[in-house]
Amino acid sequence: MSRVNVSGVLDNARQFGLPLLVILCGTLILILDGMDIQVISLAAPVLTREFHVAPASLGPVLAAALIGMALGGFALGALGDRWGRRPTLLFSVALFSACTLLSATVHGIDVLTGWRFLTGIGLGGAVPNAMALLAEFTGPRWRTQAIAVAGVGVPIGGMIGAVVASLVLPAFGWRPLFVIGGLAPLAVLAAMIFFLPESPRFLATLPDRRQALVKILNRLTGAAQYSISDEFEPADLAPKGRGGSFSVVIAESLLHDTCWIWLIFLTNMFAIFAIVSWSPVILSGIGLTLAVAVRGSIVFNLVGVCGGLITAWMLARWGSRKPTAALAILAIIALGVISILLNNAAQAGKPPDIVPLFAMLGIVGFGMIGTQAAAYRLSTHLYPTPIRSSGIGWAAGFGRVGGILSSLVAGWVLARIHGTGFFVMLCGVVTLTLIGVLFIKKQLLPIAARSAPISEIAGIGQ
Repeated sequence: MSRVNVSGVLDNARQFGLPLLVILCGTLILILDGMDIQVISLAAPVLTREFHVAPASLGPVLAAALIGMALGGFALGALGDRWGRRPTLLFSVALFSACTLLSATVHGIDVLTGWRFLTGIGLGGAVPNAMALLAEFTGPRWRTQAIAVAGVGVPIGGMIGAVVASLVLPAFGWRPLFVIGGLAPLAVLAAMIFFLPESPRFLATLPDRRQALVKILNRLTGAAQYSISDEFEPADLAPKGRGGSFSVVIAESLLHDTCWIWLIFLTNMFAIFAIVSWSPVILSGIGLTLAVAVRGSIVFNLVGVCGGLITAWMLARWGSRKPTAALAILAIIALGVISILLNNAAQAGKPPDIVPLFAMLGIVGFGMIGTQAAAYRLSTHLYPTPIRSSGIGWAAGFGRVGGILSSLVAGWVLARIHGTGFFVMLCGVVTLTLIGVLFIKKQLLPIAARSAPISEIAGIGQ
């Protein structure tokens, strides 16, 4: 019998095979998340015509998925710490796949609202469990990059959803769009059932799952190095309390950073959803054509993907505090410049020059989506293995709450102070994000500063 440090085995394993498969699955989950958000928004005008309702009647439909996502993050994130990442993730994907397919069969707004709510629960549960599984399978050198790659899946999914919708909606209507949206996760689910493993770090906390742990570790190393007679050390321990419960996530040792990461998710996602949802309305309202206004959202997402990927490199090189703060400051400055451009155009009585306007929208996307990628990485870093899925789930849930608030508050603000004031308001919201970034205590260190091999082998601070 030998003593095996599971975290050390994973941290020193090659990042191919199983780790790469987990990264791919995590990225696909967030791409599906982004697609779902974009598709329902683009299908809204067609839905109003078919069901003969006013656009305002679709408000509950659009909000239902976001409410479900928040509840799914809170509840199914906790279940991931009790049932395991894999079964909870499979259940979540099955739920939002089935409900999306069933949404294509409805003939009324009320039923569609119900299916969208259940779809949101599945999506909300999938994201934290996918992120926890990804963080626990990758070693310290590649963990930040892997999470950043998965994190940019949301804007990538948004762009894919826009392309699919532009091809399907005019020719076939909204129902085939929902069928595609349900079949895509069903295909991902089928692959995950056969190939996706459970997190070894999670299994190491459960003595009765030793056989499964041995099988995965031997599969990871490509040799029969471990047996059930070995003694396996868990990567880390949770604060005193019941794993997976809300009380542990807000335990005294975690409460400070938990509150600040919740603020980061809530405010940054508020701003992102506000830009994606309302910028086409604002831009078309100041004289730009709808086609040009929609391109502004594409620029925001496309440059944002670059921001998320570059953020991974910055976090690895300089740690989390300074790069994430710089990204938030960059977004605040760009939002301020946009408000000035819109104000000048309003005074001149003509549309603004789209080159500087789109350049600023791209910088906002770079800063805000980069900040969100950093926030996901920080959420995996703050919580130990027994409560990691719960911690990420609560943080992501507050992000969805931010999305819900943006659909209500941002629209109310826009109706009263118009485009210039709208972007000034977002400057204030992202300033709160910046405050959250600065006040988190348990920041990521640069990889070069993680010089003590014992801490890396033990998984401390990862």
